[in-house]
Amino acid sequence: MLRILILCHGNICRSPLAEVLVEAAVSNDPQLAGKVTIVSAGTSDEHLGEAMHANSARILQARGLRTTHCAQVFTPALAATVDLVLAADRANLRNGRAIIRSSDRQPEIRLLRDFDQNARGRDLDDPWGSPMSAYERTAAEISDAIPGLLAELRDRL
Repeated sequence: MLRILILCHGNICRSPLAEVLVEAAVSNDPQLAGKVTIVSAGTSDEHLGEAMHANSARILQARGLRTTHCAQVFTPALAATVDLVLAADRANLRNGRAIIRSSDRQPEIRLLRDFDQNARGRDLDDPWGSPMSAYERTAAEISDAIPGLLAELRDRL
């Protein structure tokens, strides 16, 4: 079983949106279904225990996907349970690396958008505090990275 964690700051907008979109894509891929698990977390505890942002939930609900979520913090103990961490942006990449260094296990960490050939090294837009159109743009950026991510996951299994 390959375990992936998607990481952003508060774990209410980008990472739960990406978690569910990637989860849906994995479950629809015959080579990956049942072999990959996806979770998400944040580098901050300011939204600990909260549901995903309403706009992220609206996007998922419109696609018939789950909207249940409870924000959690990325800790060294959580890092020890995953194989690959996908950070939403460079700030969370740095913070994630610091957390991983304190872990008993050292999962690989990369930017989520590195799986989109046209967006390598670029941050996933943070829609927090922005209108619905920003959440839709973020969902599109996540969706653009999914084919490359799935190809990599197939190669790993």
